[in-house]
Amino acid sequence: MSTRNCFSLAAAFVFVTACGGGSSSPAVPIVPSPAPPPLPPAIEAPGGLWFGTLTFDQNMVTEEFVALSADDGRFRFVSVDSEVHFIGAGQVNGTNLSATARAFADAGVNWLDGNHVVETTITAVISERNTFSGTWANESGESGTFEFFYDMLHEKDSATALLEAVWTGYDDLGNPEITFTIDASGAFSGQNAMGCTSIGQFTVIDAEVNLYDVWSDISNCGIAGSYTGFALLADLQVANDALLVSVDDGFRTILLGLEK
Repeated sequence: MSTRNCFSLAAAFVFVTACGGGSSSPAVPIVPSPAPPPLPPAIEAPGGLWFGTLTFDQNMVTEEFVALSADDGRFRFVSVDSEVHFIGAGQVNGTNLSATARAFADAGVNWLDGNHVVETTITAVISERNTFSGTWANESGESGTFEFFYDMLHEKDSATALLEAVWTGYDDLGNPEITFTIDASGAFSGQNAMGCTSIGQFTVIDAEVNLYDVWSDISNCGIAGSYTGFALLADLQVANDALLVSVDDGFRTILLGLEK
């Protein structure tokens, strides 16, 4: 019996005996305590570094993808096989994520409606720091599925001081084609072989996870603009000797792999 019911029963007994009640007195009903409301479902944190595949139903193509996501719901799905990107933000209710995104087609290719960038809806299920899978559908008519798996590299600590270095990006033949100099505060400047120059800033999102916000202003070339995105540190030969950067300006995407 609950504490409340015990108290109600005792109070009723005192009331009846104080009034000289006997067998002819009406019984005082005992009202049971209401059941407590159910607990809301636990909200799964969507942040992580993820590897997996994404399918395109219309042409039955499956591509390898890497995904970067923050616990505030922002994400970037980046194809390893092409230049397709899905960039957006979502909300999590329990284990379910619903999101809107901008889907960027491969270089020189458009979606079915003739646009290079289209609005996309994403519906997914999150198992925190484990799996991230669901469906996507473009307003242009394309659709598909994805299945990603969590990578522990996400759980390295972050700090702008870890980025301090001169970083170089190489072409497919191993020739240097872009250089960035990042200081301990995360501020940087860069230049590539085509004459593009850039300035920008890396900032820590959460010091306990390996994910950085980044913005950059690019000038003096055909891809000039203001870009934002994510970056993370990786390990090639030694700890933190590689930097992955994914940014866009709303019309173009840039994916960079840099080394110290």
